[in-house]
Amino acid sequence: MQPNWAEENLQVIRTLMERAGLYRRALAPVMLSVGLIGLTAGAYGTSLSGKTFMGFITYWSCACLLSLVASIGISRRQAIKSDEQFWSPATRRVVLAFLPGLASGAGVTVVLSGLGAGRGGSAQDGVLFVPIWLIFYGCGLHAAGWFVSQGMRRLAWGFILCGILVLSGAFAFDGERMPAHWLMGATFGGLHLIAAAYLYFTEKREPTP
Repeated sequence: MQPNWAEENLQVIRTLMERAGLYRRALAPVMLSVGLIGLTAGAYGTSLSGKTFMGFITYWSCACLLSLVASIGISRRQAIKSDEQFWSPATRRVVLAFLPGLASGAGVTVVLSGLGAGRGGSAQDGVLFVPIWLIFYGCGLHAAGWFVSQGMRRLAWGFILCGILVLSGAFAFDGERMPAHWLMGATFGGLHLIAAAYLYFTEKREPTP
């Protein structure tokens, strides 16, 4: 064991605890932007290029990539504004905790979309990808939540439970009753907006002098 290993880990834990409030404030605009992207993508998905099976996969992959870029941009801007190091050891812990869930969801998407690419089909055939994305995203969010806040873990459970409900409904009802684009918009976008509202209304504001 390296002599500085324990000291380094204690410093990271201390930094995470000290920045809990900062992370909480940073999460509100991130959740808001991702929620708006999700709702907008869900609203316009049925009228744009996502009318086929592969179109649905590509469309929402781009929406998720846009959400990721927006989240990184907002977090970086807030770090610079607060004179904080963006890619700090604490930030790396959060990203590395979230990465397995994100990578697993992406890997399953690539494999299943490759298997179904040659079969054609409509966007509605991609409805089973909605619970897959929600569950894997929730698992990654829950892992990262141990380094951020308890509220993050609760939000993660919301995604996981929604994914299970959507998966149950996908088998219980026909495709006409479960529009894939609207499901993604309502769950992915809606849950992020609920989290943003919660963070905004429960944030402890400093008293004005």
